[in-house]
Amino acid sequence: MYGAVDMVLDNHSTNFSEFSGLVQAHQQLKRGQEQIGHYRQIQEANITGLTKTKVILRNEMVSSILRFSTALRAYANSVKNEELKSKAKYGLSGLKKSADSILVDIGTLILGLAKPLQGELASFIIGENEFNDLERLIASFKLAIPQHRAAASVLKNSTMNISEVFTAQDRLLKEDIDVLMLLIRNSQPDFYEAYKNARNIVDYVGRRKVKTEMPLAG
Repeated sequence: MYGAVDMVLDNHSTNFSEFSGLVQAHQQLKRGQEQIGHYRQIQEANITGLTKTKVILRNEMVSSILRFSTALRAYANSVKNEELKSKAKYGLSGLKKSADSILVDIGTLILGLAKPLQGELASFIIGENEFNDLERLIASFKLAIPQHRAAASVLKNSTMNISEVFTAQDRLLKEDIDVLMLLIRNSQPDFYEAYKNARNIVDYVGRRKVKTEMPLAG
């Protein structure tokens, strides 16, 4: 609707070129449109790549932790070490439900339990490559968490900002431009009618239908 009003005012700009109040209000409307366009670009920024990377790393972390957990428990059984067996016991369901930071802590704990036993764990198919992989995954996943959160925060702030601009645009139309247009209603009826029609258009913001029309007097 804002775009429709802007277009009507553009098309009739010569009709009010000497009407400084309406000229200034129109320019303010245009600035609001530019802000909306800017924030929409941010909203449409693709964080799918970040999300996908984080999900892949998380799944790999879970698989690696389970591999180490199984090997450590198998080793603990062989040497009758119940304490190690208890400390290394993690299941798929629990790991999947763990918060990101907790998963990092679990991975670090498992790695700490395994390192002193690196020689012994070779018999349980945990070699140097597996140790290197888990260390890499822990480091990469720790980096992916703040990156994803930062991107989500930017989008959240943009949504808040665009909402504020919509509110300002509505106020500008209702309290300023609508009133100024009433002053030329009788002298320029065609222009006024085109403006009224533009004000009755319903906008769609995302998936939410937003009707911002404010009835004009008369």
